[in-house]
Amino acid sequence: MKNLILLFSILLFITLAPASTAANTQSNTQGPYLLMTREEFNNWLFSQTFTRKINKIQHHHTWLPSYKQFYGHNHLQMLKSMENFHVSKMGWKNIAQNLTIFPDGKVAVCRPFNVEPEGSIGAIANSGSIMIENVGNFDSGHDVMTAEQKESIVYVTAALNIKFGLTPSIDTITYHHWWDLKTGERVLDNAPSYNVKSCPGTNFFGGNSTTSAKTHFYPLVSKKMQEIAESMR
Repeated sequence: MKNLILLFSILLFITLAPASTAANTQSNTQGPYLLMTREEFNNWLFSQTFTRKINKIQHHHTWLPSYKQFYGHNHLQMLKSMENFHVSKMGWKNIAQNLTIFPDGKVAVCRPFNVEPEGSIGAIANSGSIMIENVGNFDSGHDVMTAEQKESIVYVTAALNIKFGLTPSIDTITYHHWWDLKTGERVLDNAPSYNVKSCPGTNFFGGNSTTSAKTHFYPLVSKKMQEIAESMR
């Protein structure tokens, strides 16, 4: 009798284990969206083959939704809401961004990498780009970026630079703030505030200027590229 009970318990465990795994996997996907840790994203990225030429990475902040709308478990619901807004209100074909990075450091693959992003940054910037939306309002006086999100932003940017053979510079890692809203031309720091967005935020890694990027963001990305490259050897 004891042996039968033991056998029944083992069979029950084997039967239920795959279902539990499938449920966990399913909870991290919804339609086209794939939600991962930054390390899982790294593994995913380097296992993929892309047909589109990538020569730059865009950084944005969502502004709204901000941290107030993130509850720690509603990643996929937020993505679906953004998709609905982008399609129904903005008239774009899909969710604008290829990647979304959340306050808890999770990373979501959104728009397919082989499809150029859309958005108010303009066609010139979108050509050859991977677009990253960082959930939060990073203008001064608003959301203070969490350590986990900060680490993922640096990590993901570094991994993308390695994957696509890029070196951090104003030509390869660009901010929405550097592009004229009316003309779509790159203006860097040389435009009046009413012609550009503050995105990715006036307090994004020290600011949204080219000087801030060169001083505070690019060095972190370069250092992380070395760390990732060493870990992959």
